[in-house]
Amino acid sequence: MTLDQQTLSLATGIVVLTAGLLFVVETVFRRDSTTSRLWSLGYLAGILTAFSYLLWASSPSMWWAVAVGNAAFVVSAGAIWNGNRSYNGRRSYVEVTLLLAVITGFAAGIAGPDGGDWAGAPVWFGSVAVLAGLGAAETWRGALRKDVNARGLSVVLTVESLLFAARFVTYFVFGTSSYVFTDVLGTATASILTMVLMVVAAVSMSVLRSETSFAHARRRSTPVFTARRLVDDQSFQQVAADRLERAHNHDERVALLHVDLDDLETINTAFGRSVADLVITAYATTVRNGTPTSSVIGEVGAGRISIVFTEAQPGAGLSTATALRRALLDTDVPEAPGASLTASIGVATTEHFGYDLEPLHQAARRAADDASAAGGNRVSDAWLLEVSKRPDWH
Repeated sequence: MTLDQQTLSLATGIVVLTAGLLFVVETVFRRDSTTSRLWSLGYLAGILTAFSYLLWASSPSMWWAVAVGNAAFVVSAGAIWNGNRSYNGRRSYVEVTLLLAVITGFAAGIAGPDGGDWAGAPVWFGSVAVLAGLGAAETWRGALRKDVNARGLSVVLTVESLLFAARFVTYFVFGTSSYVFTDVLGTATASILTMVLMVVAAVSMSVLRSETSFAHARRRSTPVFTARRLVDDQSFQQVAADRLERAHNHDERVALLHVDLDDLETINTAFGRSVADLVITAYATTVRNGTPTSSVIGEVGAGRISIVFTEAQPGAGLSTATALRRALLDTDVPEAPGASLTASIGVATTEHFGYDLEPLHQAARRAADDASAAGGNRVSDAWLLEVSKRPDWH
């Protein structure tokens, strides 16, 4: 059976519209997080893309619809990437996405009525391949890396990135009239993949969002302390912010440590969930015993602990983090023989990042992610990490 372009565009549009509207409507009623709003933007842009291509397929005189559709496609891929960054507690780069969308739309629009199906295609292919690739990479970082439900999103974005990278290469190597471009990687292939991937992505995102909402609701209805005698995430945010405000009034230096247990997913797979829970408990106990008694210690995620304390002297934050790393190495969990208890620790201080909790906390998380990416079992100074990214750093 052969499907013409208009039928495929219509079928793709129906799937995108259904999945997109369900996700967006739920976001509106939930008044959800920045992550959900960015993902919803991706779906709204996807709906605009499908509608634009349907217009073009039904009436080639509407040549401008190709430019609108290509630009919206870039926004969709970029919004999902930025939503993933937001989920991981990292800064979003919406401005980068919008810039690429404008360039993509301009590349297609400048060709005018004679541009055809593939007006501005190289810019479109390249932009989507890069943004989808960045989105896929982000699912293997931070909180998304630890959540098995994010793997569906990893697959979707990886396939999308590879498809558009292949179309980008094929465009220049074989041309738009070749069998490889029109049949193997053409509109039919892209439309069918879009329908399948859209359903997988919608399910993955919905589960991730539900997990986050459930965690927030549970924190609001439980005591301040978790089962491991650490402050829960919501209480940590309030108490730590208060500690920072009072420290600012007295001009006291404060350090924030973000401790991320290494290889938690591997331990869970090798020994099972019950043993992994014992490992996390031993890890939390070691952290509690290895930090100053005046510390605010929060359990802010699976295997993730944040600590705020006043630095008695400069460098106390790094010294405490180093001592913690060594103490964890000496921690033994009999139920998990052979398992090495290590952590990636990020350190940020008010001297360099100020007394507002959010930027201080994010800096420590970025440093912990950097330590984890470098192999784990190490301490990373957030300020040195920031300085090393500057063009004039040697």
